[in-house]
Amino acid sequence: GLNLKTTQFQNVKVRQAMHYLVDYDGMVNSFLKGREKVHQTFWPSGFWAALDENEYKFDPAKAKALLAEAGLKDGFEVTLDAPNTQPFTNMAQSIQSTMAQGGIKVTIVPGEQKTVLTKYRARQHQMLLMNWGPDYMDPHTNADSFARNPDNSDAPKSKPLAWRNSWDIPEITKMTDAAVRERDEAKREQDYKDLQKKVMDEGPFIIMFQDTQQLATR
Repeated sequence: GLNLKTTQFQNVKVRQAMHYLVDYDGMVNSFLKGREKVHQTFWPSGFWAALDENEYKFDPAKAKALLAEAGLKDGFEVTLDAPNTQPFTNMAQSIQSTMAQGGIKVTIVPGEQKTVLTKYRARQHQMLLMNWGPDYMDPHTNADSFARNPDNSDAPKSKPLAWRNSWDIPEITKMTDAAVRERDEAKREQDYKDLQKKVMDEGPFIIMFQDTQQLATR
């Protein structure tokens, strides 16, 4: 999560550059092997209306070019709040290492997951590492949080993930509200795929992985 109260994150080119400073494959093929797969949209692969497009790869040169276009060719410093348990610790260290290759100096702030989550809910972070899961089997359960923020003030009735990252999105909120009411199934499916694409390209989230579980039964 990238809190848009952090000035540098307000430029969409900076957010896109940061996508290119994560070594997704490197993590999945090493300490996350068998535990995660690369998945970069907010609705899980295998569910109806999932968009299985992983358009970002680790590419420091492309990231540097985007940062230069945003007026940040020398990079900047930022903090990353992360739970002090595995695999978050290794993930945070990997992110710190690869962000540095683009000129972004990341200081990891480790904490108990409950403490990190409390900070996130109060949107007091700059960058934050956390996981998320759907509450029910319809894409609106995740769209309602990643792609909907009806009130970006400091004291709203609800505090979805978009709000936690200070992403003020009246037009995307309207798209999400329309998608949940759409009666044509094919149109509704496309609406959610469009939302996933829009959040991936413009949003304050660097979505990296989807959990996999290995189960042994007899």
